[in-house]
Amino acid sequence: MTLLPRLPAQCAEAIHLLGRPLPASAEVGSAPPSPRPILALPGPQATLYVELIQASLHNLAAGSPPLLWVRPLLLRQGSQVLNLRATSDLLWPAAGFVPAYAEEVLPLLEQARDPAPHELSARQQLQAFLRQVWRG
Repeated sequence: MTLLPRLPAQCAEAIHLLGRPLPASAEVGSAPPSPRPILALPGPQATLYVELIQASLHNLAAGSPPLLWVRPLLLRQGSQVLNLRATSDLLWPAAGFVPAYAEEVLPLLEQARDPAPHELSARQQLQAFLRQVWRG
C-alpha cells in the first residue's frame, strides 16, 4: 500500500512535490475519510516525516510559495529514528517535500523512540533540523 498526498482538486495543479503534481482528493461522499498522507522532507543529515494536514494557497497568485500545514511524526538521523509526535505542527514551504511510501514509513514507526534524558528534546532536535534545511 502506498501513501500518497490527497488534496482538494484546486490544490493539485498549484502544488508540486519535486516537480510532480499532487493527486486530487477523492470525491466527498459517504465513504470513510481516508488517512492523511505522509510526506518526507530530506535534509543534509536527516529526514523528517510528517503528516499532511492542509495545503495553503493563500497569496499564491501574488507569487507567494504554497505552504503546507504538517504534523511532525519522525526524524530519521542515520540509524536512529526519533518520535516527534509531541512537537507542534508546522507551516512550511511545499518545496522539498516528497511523498513517503508505506514500505519506507512503517518500519520506521516500529523503530521510533523518544529522546533519552541526556539528549536534546524532540522539539530542540526538530528545530535544529529545520534550521539546517532552511539554510540549504
